[in-house]
Order: sequence, then C-alpha cells, then structure tokens
Amino acid sequence: MIQRIFNAYNMQERNTEMISIDKTSDKSLYEQLYEQMKSEILNEHYAAGEKLPATRQLAAEHKLSRNTVVSAYNQLELEGYIRSVTGSGYYVENISAFSPDKKSRQSHNIQHSSRQSGKTFDYTFSYGNLDYNCYHSRAWRKCLTNAWDMISMADTASYQMSQGSYTLRSLITEYLYMSRGVNCTPEQIILTSGHQRSIDIITHIFSSSDYSFAMEDPGYNGTWEIVSQSPFRIIPIPLEDDGVSIEHIQRLRDTLLYVTPSHQFPMGSILPISKRLELIEWAVQSGSYIIEDDYDSELRYQSRPIPSLQSIDNSGRTIYLGTFSKSMSPDLRISYMVLPENLMKDYSSRYSHTNCTVPTVLQLALIEFIQSGNYQRHIGAMKNHYKKKHDYILNYVKQNLEDDVIMYGAGAGLHFVAEIKNSYLTQSELISAFEQKGIRIFSTEPFWIRKNLCPENQLLFGFSAIPYEKLPGAMKTFSKIIHSL
Repeated sequence: MIQRIFNAYNMQERNTEMISIDKTSDKSLYEQLYEQMKSEILNEHYAAGEKLPATRQLAAEHKLSRNTVVSAYNQLELEGYIRSVTGSGYYVENISAFSPDKKSRQSHNIQHSSRQSGKTFDYTFSYGNLDYNCYHSRAWRKCLTNAWDMISMADTASYQMSQGSYTLRSLITEYLYMSRGVNCTPEQIILTSGHQRSIDIITHIFSSSDYSFAMEDPGYNGTWEIVSQSPFRIIPIPLEDDGVSIEHIQRLRDTLLYVTPSHQFPMGSILPISKRLELIEWAVQSGSYIIEDDYDSELRYQSRPIPSLQSIDNSGRTIYLGTFSKSMSPDLRISYMVLPENLMKDYSSRYSHTNCTVPTVLQLALIEFIQSGNYQRHIGAMKNHYKKKHDYILNYVKQNLEDDVIMYGAGAGLHFVAEIKNSYLTQSELISAFEQKGIRIFSTEPFWIRKNLCPENQLLFGFSAIPYEKLPGAMKTFSKIIHSL
C-alpha cells in the first residue's frame, strides 16, 4: 500500500513537471494549460483513472490563479478527458481509443470537430452552441434526478396531453407576463420540441390556399427551410435600419408574417413602437397574422427587455413563439407558442389527439427549476457570463478596429454581424483568409432568401461557444487578419 502511494505521488510530481507555462505567449494561460494537459492525457503520460493534481496545488506550482486551472479542468471535463468526483478531485478518463497511435480514430474525431472541413481551428466564432448552459447548474441536475424519481414512483408511464403539462404552461404564463408583458392563459400555450416544430404546426393550422407566408430577408433560415417544405408561397420582405419594411408589407393581404422584432435575426435591429403599431393595424385590416419569434429576449445587456409585440396587440392577431434553447440549452428541445384564442379551435381540431413531443422528465424537471427560483438565478448568471464576452468584443473593436469593422446587433443576444469596411473580397475569400490563420467564422448567405442581395463583406460573428479565456488571443488574431486584408 505504501509503495502504491509512493508511486502515485512520484507519477503526479513527474506529470506536473511536464507542464510549461509561457507568460509572454500570445496564448492565454488557460489555453496553454488546457492544451498541454490534453496532450499529456492523449499521450498516456497520465494513466486512466489517475487522480490529477488539486487545482490549488497546480496553481501554486505554476504561479497561476486557481480560476485559470479550474477553467482548464472544466474544459477537459466538458470534452470527456477527465471526470470530477465530488469531494475527491479530478480523475483521468479511459481515452486509450483516442491515443496518437490510433490514427484512424483520431482522424475521424478531427473531421467531426471541424465539421468535416479537413482542419481544426484555434478559435471558432459559431452561433447556437452555448459554453455556459443549464448543465453547469447543480440545481438543474438535481431537478432532473428528482424528475426521474417521480416517474419511477408512478403507477404507470403515460403520454402527456397534446399541449404539455398544465402546471408548466401555468408557470410559463406567469413568467411571460412578468418578463415580456404577454397576455395569455395556460390554455393558449402549446409546448413543442423546438422552434421548427412550432413553425410546422402553424403551417398545418392555416391553409396555403387561403394564406401566403412572408418573412424578413435576411431572416432565420430554420424558419424558411420548414416553410419551403410546405405548400406555402414565401414572400421575402426587405429590412430597413430599424427592422422590417412596413411599406413592403402594406400591399399584402391574408398573410402569415414571421418577424423577430425585439432582436432581428441576424442583423440585430429593434423594431420601434411606431412600426409595431403599424404592423398590428395592418394585420387587422388585411386579415393577416403576425408570428413573433422572441428567441433570445432574456439576453439584453444595455437596456431593459423590450415589451413583446403580443403585449400591445388587443386584436388577437399575434402568434408568440418562445424557447428555452438560449436560456437553458439547445439540446433540451423545449419551445412553446402562444396562440390567439380564436385559433385554438383550429389547433384542437388537428392536434387534440397528438401527444406532446417534449419528454415528461424534462417537463417535470423544468417545473421544479422554475418554482424553486433557480431558473431566474440561472438566467442572471448566464446573462452576466455572455455580457462579459459581448462587452469585451465590442471594446476591443472600438479600441483597435473602429476604422475597419462595424459590429451590428450590439446590446443583446449571442452574435454580431461583422461588416468588414473597404473589403473587395467575396465572403468565401474572407472566410478562407480567416481559416488560414486558425479562425473559423461563418457566412451570412444562408439567412438570405434572395442570395444575390447578400453583402460580400458581412460575416456572422457568434460568441456563444468560444470560452472567455480565449477571447484575447482570438481578437488579436482577428485584428491581425483584418489589417492584412
């Protein structure tokens, strides 16, 4: 026993000596530690099951802050290289299948991590994935466990009613009224397994022979991809600096108009109250309905949340769409819509015998999470996390790239649209220039219905997935590339 302890101690001492931190490097301390420890694990210098040095010990040995070590460990745990044991520490997972001599498997993983692009990247400005999500919350994980326990103690496993749990819909009703001013009853709320499922239901409530479908251009491609598979004719509506063009809408009748008024996707504009009132008046006069997608209303950083369009509509012409994908995690697949009372009969006639597509266990967990107050606390922590990244990027651009780059969409959400001034390159050429220097950034073309109108000098700049500790290196590299164009 003594010999095993001695050997383990020697192994830990030897492994920590392999770590070399260069505080003059452009790479952040967190990145250096994470990458070196990952390499040591892949090369099996740490054995499967071996306990890693305590965070305080490693921080002291290399004169790092404990937060730096914790961040590196958290990233390794997130990627599956290590696991944490409460009250004990961090242990190396069995990843022998990923070791360098298993080249075929390693090659497969590299292709997967770079989305089959053939190379890996130092920094990825993607949109949609969240580096901070509900799984960081012990309270949420406890709610999941409790939900499983509740199901296990039930006499039978049963289907959920088509609209979902009444208790959860009641909680959403209260939350929407307090946070967004939405006026509705639980009977008007329908839980769905994601935004696209909500859109699909809408296209089946209405008849394509009676209505057309209009949406912002550019706009959310996930919407028009679903609608394009239906018989509806899609009408693109141009954007102005303050949102969708009212002039182009006025001539439409019997139309389903999809808009993102509180944070236009992808450009980030806010629809002013004058336009909102005009939209509602148009809907009444033309026999149309407005589909209000309020996809990231919780994430406002520079002002109070803007009241929803639905909250000022007294005519029952607004269908409100919400989601937990941004405030919790996209993989939960929990969204909801609020139908006007005059459409509930149409919904019931088509879907009254359809089962809810949101798993019961998630509905039960979410009920407890909201009732306990932990949902609001989680939103506060999440908002602070993303505000730090949002503010860092904007301040960096203002100080170093003010004459070269315009960032659209500031003040809310998880992305910007970056406009590169004085660039004569195409989007694909710009993206290629970034990729050659280790940055993955994305085109805005997928969001345009009329592809020929997409500006060549605009790129989607998402910051929801890139760790805060990587932003200094990422923005410095971004700046060097811009100045070299």
